Amino acid sequence: MRNITCISLIISLLLLLYITTLQNSFSLVNTKSPFSESNAKIKNISSSTSDGKYFVNLQYGPEVKSGEPTFFMVNMFDNNKDKQIRMRHVDCDFIIQRDGIELFKMSTKYGEPFYHSINGVMLPSFRFTESGNYTISVEIAAQLFIPITPVFANFSAIVTPTSDGDLKINLST
Repeated sequence: MRNITCISLIISLLLLLYITTLQNSFSLVNTKSPFSESNAKIKNISSSTSDGKYFVNLQYGPEVKSGEPTFFMVNMFDNNKDKQIRMRHVDCDFIIQRDGIELFKMSTKYGEPFYHSINGVMLPSFRFTESGNYTISVEIAAQLFIPITPVFANFSAIVTPTSDGDLKINLST
């Protein structure tokens, strides 16, 4: 009986290891985040929310290879006059629009009304396929599990083609 239990445990562990390895080898995104590369160019821009209570810092890689996603890092803070304190347990969203049409909403990726960030950080990615003017919005709808009237920090993105066929992104507030 003990041998059967040990064999079952070993088979279960091997199966788990196999599935994990298989999942990692067939990743849908075969590109590297600029946040993981030591020599990558990273730009950042900051904005306060519409009510001024929160401060959003948006980091991104401005140069994108054609067909690859752009990776963002969103950091959210309470805006307390001279100092910013990182927000905790934030219900938020990352939204990209073009010409008033929603192209991406991070929460829908997870089938939820909002994305819940435990540490006030979001790591969304979006594949820009054409040049043009985009609006990027960070929505904050709750903090420390307490709902608030949703507020937004908005950024304008101008995506332009480069001479080698790739894209360049320039953000402003």
